Amino acid sequence: MDTPVHPMPLADALPRWRRLPEERPGQIIEAAFRVFGDQGLQRARLEDVAREAGVSKGTIYLYFESKEALFREVVRAKIISAIEAAERELDNDLSCTEALRIFARHHWEYVTSSVFQTMYRLVNAELGHFPDLAAFYGREVIDRSLRLVADVLARGVDAGEFRPLDPTPTARIFASMFITHSHWYSRRALFGTFVDTSSEAVRDSITDFFLRAIAASPPREASRSSK
Repeated sequence: MDTPVHPMPLADALPRWRRLPEERPGQIIEAAFRVFGDQGLQRARLEDVAREAGVSKGTIYLYFESKEALFREVVRAKIISAIEAAERELDNDLSCTEALRIFARHHWEYVTSSVFQTMYRLVNAELGHFPDLAAFYGREVIDRSLRLVADVLARGVDAGEFRPLDPTPTARIFASMFITHSHWYSRRALFGTFVDTSSEAVRDSITDFFLRAIAASPPREASRSSK
């Protein structure tokens, strides 16, 4: 029987002499993501990140002034980049209903990914110890992603597609539905939930429920309005 071959970490797969200087920040960020995800932000040391990346601790300081600065870059690479992609993809020429359906498909794919699940767990467990990082995350991730959805909702109200609503709280409802269900679905083997339900079915069920809840009321029949 052949011995199984396990993928080597990037730091081990590439000899140091083969790594280009311009690639090092990205390699350090990827190593930090793995170390922070395994150890937590508070326990992790830059020495651990350096070892994972296959560089010296001094090399890290050439690009990142502190562990907190490195974490910000991890957030930018793993979460903010996804928000930026969504901002580019939402076409104002689409109906707001269709824009939300497209966003929901991409958003569900992202929030059920191991990258998001790791980052979400890390943020909720650790950022209470780092007030500046919590403020950064709130401003650059939570507020920005909610604003993205709220802008579509506001346009939908103005266009008559959606009933009158407060866009920001409604965007929070949208986010909470997807994030909560993503946790349940990602841990379905543990909880025994969604065992016979596909990922697409869960996503579409959430999306349809939300869109029905915010849809503009259909006009009343003339016969009823005349009574």
